[in-house]
Amino acid sequence: MIKTIKGMALAACAGGLIAQPALADAVSTKGGIKVKSDDGSFVGEFGGRLMLDAAVFDNDTADNVSGTEFRRLRLHSKGKIHGLGYKIEVDFADGDTVTKDAHLQMAVAGGKLTIGQFKQYFTMENLTSSRYTTYMERSYLTSFSPSYQVGVGYWGNYEAVGYGISAFNAYQDEDADGGNGTTEGVGASARVIFSPSLSDDVQLHVGGSALVTGGIEGRNRVRVRAAGHLSDASRYDIVNINTGERSESTLYAVEFASIAGPLSVQAEYLGGSFETETVEQDVAAFYASTSYFLTGESRPFNAKTGKFGRVKPRKAHGAYEIAARYDYVENDSSDFEIESVTLGLNWYMNPQVRFMLNYIAADVAEGSDEPNAVTARMQFDF
Repeated sequence: MIKTIKGMALAACAGGLIAQPALADAVSTKGGIKVKSDDGSFVGEFGGRLMLDAAVFDNDTADNVSGTEFRRLRLHSKGKIHGLGYKIEVDFADGDTVTKDAHLQMAVAGGKLTIGQFKQYFTMENLTSSRYTTYMERSYLTSFSPSYQVGVGYWGNYEAVGYGISAFNAYQDEDADGGNGTTEGVGASARVIFSPSLSDDVQLHVGGSALVTGGIEGRNRVRVRAAGHLSDASRYDIVNINTGERSESTLYAVEFASIAGPLSVQAEYLGGSFETETVEQDVAAFYASTSYFLTGESRPFNAKTGKFGRVKPRKAHGAYEIAARYDYVENDSSDFEIESVTLGLNWYMNPQVRFMLNYIAADVAEGSDEPNAVTARMQFDF
């Protein structure tokens, strides 16, 4: 339902109809809550997302506890203020209040300049919204991607090519993540993509990105939960540098995706190193995934930003998707590795509501821990 006040409103007066001028579009409730000021200087959209997860574990050596959690519970506002784009998003999951996006955007030289807190330009899956990822968990590879960081970035496009660069304050609160202290330094990222459309239902995408950090004070750590977000007991350090020296990292990644009607394939590879004056740890990660829509839909892909988008079911009973992924991460220096296979089934009840079911079979360090999990999610956003 759309509530708008347009053109000329007819008001009953003195037994007759008198035409009176009305205000510009004020409020819309189609697919969300949108507000527009009378003079058009402010356009705002208000929305949110809720993801309720559950997991049941078949444990090996680690004692993961089956249970439930609100994985994400977010509210956001985005729009334009006097021609400047803005977005503010806060997550209230787990009883904490965590700021995610908080930035302004402006048009510069045919692209967008972003100032504030936002996701940096590194890896396709990390940049794709959790609302649109195929699985409940992103791949291990995204554990190396910086979280929402304060900085400045620019993204532009030329025909089928997209490119971005950013500089940011590399900050992470380890206390909130089960560790101690904080890490803080500076960083920069860059990403280039090529996303040609080969036909009406065939899309190709290739790209690469790089990430560097320096002057990291305190612990520099990358951790992975082997069998999903609730597998706390099967949580392992891929990188853990806490020598008291300042550390730095250099990472690169390549990405590929192809969408042909209901079939999609995507894969990414990451490599690089973390080091101090006395320590160097080399890392690598890889995943390959495929999905297929039994009901004929196709995964939407934004060729300008290199990110997947919202699935819109064709029929009243919704859309059904099956998927499979192989995931791998390792620390070459210590010869420590984790791999897993994930099978997924998604029911898109409508564009805003999705139910997910995943089976995860993980293997840590060649059999030292082999947790299996069945996970499920109820998700809606507006």
